[in-house]
Amino acid sequence: MHDWDEARRYNGALQEQIRINEEIAESSKADARPGEAKWVVLFLLAVIFFKPAAEYCIELYNTIAGYLSGIAGVLGF
Repeated sequence: MHDWDEARRYNGALQEQIRINEEIAESSKADARPGEAKWVVLFLLAVIFFKPAAEYCIELYNTIAGYLSGIAGVLGF
């Protein structure tokens, strides 16, 4: 086989892959809903802002439970 045959086959394979990628890109554009990215961003922001508040509530609960346990121990309960 000659070198130019191999180069032609390689270029043909590249062109076919480019065509397939473009078809996939077009089909994925049609499948995407318009406001979908907005909800993903809002969900991520909610998780980012909720986590510190949840951790604070857990720490507060543990602190109060520790104080109550200490008071109960002092009073003999």
